[in-house]
Amino acid sequence: MTSKSSVAKDRNIIRELVQDPRQTNVALAAKVGLSEGSVRRRIERLLAEGKLQFSAIPSAAFMGRPVHTIFEIQSAPGATEQLIDKLAGMPEMAYVYHATGQFDIIAVGYFASTNTMRRFWTERLGHLEGVMESRSVMVLRVAKRAHEWARDLAVTEDEESDWDAGSDPELSGFEH
Repeated sequence: MTSKSSVAKDRNIIRELVQDPRQTNVALAAKVGLSEGSVRRRIERLLAEGKLQFSAIPSAAFMGRPVHTIFEIQSAPGATEQLIDKLAGMPEMAYVYHATGQFDIIAVGYFASTNTMRRFWTERLGHLEGVMESRSVMVLRVAKRAHEWARDLAVTEDEESDWDAGSDPELSGFEH
């Protein structure tokens, strides 16, 4: 079981990396009060456990896919997982979510043109086995990109001390 102190150290490292992911481990260690070796090992562990990822995130428009579309898909009973797998394997899809509500699947795609999106929706998505209903929503403007959430979400140390630790699955099992 991971200790509350260890989770706090990992979160401090991640908070600093969110602000500057290109900083050296030496600079990061100085900011979080740990040795460079400790920071390096913690980052390696966080990466291996899937709790931290590094990636380059280009602009879809710059990469030739300026048409950003959200698809809401209602699947036939028993077809959701198969549809999710098919959608996740399509290069146009950037995000595929299993959701609650009227639509079982929310998928986000990027396309070279509105005509390309229309053909995808009517000729490919519309013909997938198990699709009962689908809607498309074209995004006019993105006010906040996916990776930017981390700057807002990273809980500060002051906020962390106010938590009910039992509500965090990473901290379940801690005694209060």
